[in-house]
Amino acid sequence: MSNDPDLAYLRSVAESGQQAPSLAGRYFLWWGGLAAPALLAHWAIITGLAGIAPHLVGFVWMAYGIVGMTGMFVLRRALRDKPGAGAVNNRGEAAVWNGVMWLIAAYAIGAVAAMIAGRGDMILFDTIPLVAFGGYGVSFWVSSSLGGPRWMRPMAIIAWLACGAGVFLVGTPALYLYSAAAVGILALLPGIVLVRGEPAAEAG
Repeated sequence: MSNDPDLAYLRSVAESGQQAPSLAGRYFLWWGGLAAPALLAHWAIITGLAGIAPHLVGFVWMAYGIVGMTGMFVLRRALRDKPGAGAVNNRGEAAVWNGVMWLIAAYAIGAVAAMIAGRGDMILFDTIPLVAFGGYGVSFWVSSSLGGPRWMRPMAIIAWLACGAGVFLVGTPALYLYSAAAVGILALLPGIVLVRGEPAAEAG
């Protein structure tokens, strides 16, 4: 059966009293790898550096959403047969990442809807990255609570601090440079560490 290697791997992990290595690294790298350049593009557009009309910045985030959601489908398929994917901690991490993704999507859609209805302000869009950092913190905290690496707990606190500190930059172009740097720390670096720690495909 196709699940036998995974079952054998999970059995060996359980017998050794360990948690299966986290498979969340690919989610961090995927969303971080999309968000960082999108944030930099946003900054370049609204500062005039890109030479593009500011109102066209919405297309950057439209592309981000479409590519991101498509990639999540591919990621889930790729991780489905990865050794350890059936472990409780990895199932929990996958669930919380999915929840965070929909949280950010719902907030962003709400901001767009408010603008269309004439009930919002452009500054609402500046708060979307900060909501995302809060979501990153939740993901780190849950992963740590499910037996993930110890460094995830302080990373959760850093993510929440980034969320709060970023409020001081709302309404300024600097927010997007700040957010791009924060994504590098909160998503790209942890993603690299976690992917390097993934079990080999033939594990078990």
